[in-house]
Amino acid sequence: MKINYPVTAALFLLASCATYSQQAVKLAQLNVTHKASQDDSTAKDSSKNVVDFFIGGGFVTGPSDEGDKIEYGASREFIVGMGYARKLVKWNAVGIDLYYKSTGFFLTQDSSKILPNGVLHNAEKISLNNLGGVIFDRFYFGKLFLDGGFYYDWALITKHVAYDNFTVANNNGGSSTKSIDRQLVFMNDYNYGLTFRFGQVNGVALYFNYRLTNVFTKGTASNPSLFYNLPFPPFVIGLVVGTF
Repeated sequence: MKINYPVTAALFLLASCATYSQQAVKLAQLNVTHKASQDDSTAKDSSKNVVDFFIGGGFVTGPSDEGDKIEYGASREFIVGMGYARKLVKWNAVGIDLYYKSTGFFLTQDSSKILPNGVLHNAEKISLNNLGGVIFDRFYFGKLFLDGGFYYDWALITKHVAYDNFTVANNNGGSSTKSIDRQLVFMNDYNYGLTFRFGQVNGVALYFNYRLTNVFTKGTASNPSLFYNLPFPPFVIGLVVGTF
């Protein structure tokens, strides 16, 4: 039998091409499956990362004493911050936030006032500008969350601010003045306490702070603080808007 070599070679070439094509298709399918698996793994890992950003404010509340009574409603704070949390499971995460916080305690102007002296003004406040952080444990309930933690504030700037109006212009020709005393020696350099937040994961949240420290220093044995036994109210209740 006479073999037609050109035809045989062509058939062999076609068979080889078909086999190669099948192997290439299988390899491409494996690559697609592997890439999809990697994408799923990356997506699952990124879903465990939570970036916090929030801004808001609240009002100081709680008991105050004769000598340093505050004006409720006027005494308030502003807070803005951001942070990071890591989900341990779908419904629980732990994290840390860093923030700037400004708290103003407006003093009641009456004859019992002794902080920082007995002089009365049209308005007067003790102000704390803080840098701080909070370590928290957070629980998720669908689109809602609840977290609680421990916060620490460093009082970067402390101020006593007094506002006075005059019916007759003063010697400088002014009808009102604003005086500021900074870095008050009777104020603590730090404060800490407990904090709790409840609200929407992306939206509005209610927060509550309970300060465990006295904002006033004890002073020294030879020069004790006049205000240590007159602590400011320890609670703040407010709202923040952000992502959690």
